[in-house]
Amino acid sequence: MSESAFSGRQRKFLEKPRIGRLATIRRDGAPHVAPVWFMVEGDALLVLTDRGSQKHRNIERDARVEFCIDGEQPPYHTVIVRGRATVEEPRGAAWRLALAVHYLGAEGGQRYVDTTPAGDEVLLRIQPERVSGW
Repeated sequence: MSESAFSGRQRKFLEKPRIGRLATIRRDGAPHVAPVWFMVEGDALLVLTDRGSQKHRNIERDARVEFCIDGEQPPYHTVIVRGRATVEEPRGAAWRLALAVHYLGAEGGQRYVDTTPAGDEVLLRIQPERVSGW
């Protein structure tokens, strides 16, 4: 990828709390698409998921992914990221809270974390190889 994976407009769009759709490849070659929360870190997209989930298992076997983020209001902008994902250990309670607050606000995020215990999770790091859309 070039110096920066995302243009300024794309980055601003991605930094808002939007639901992403993560597409991975099943063992039989069929796509698996799942809606996910994500955060931007540098030029990577980070997704927290359960260890052993379908997307986790798919990425362990085949790192190729496509990630689509679109706007819910007209004019319906979109950013599509094609790249590879790696699996990392989660970053702990503070990062999980930051993700929840990003989507639900301070009070809602704290309530979500308090009422939804963390399971055995992994962090998916999506490194863009191609980015399109705005």
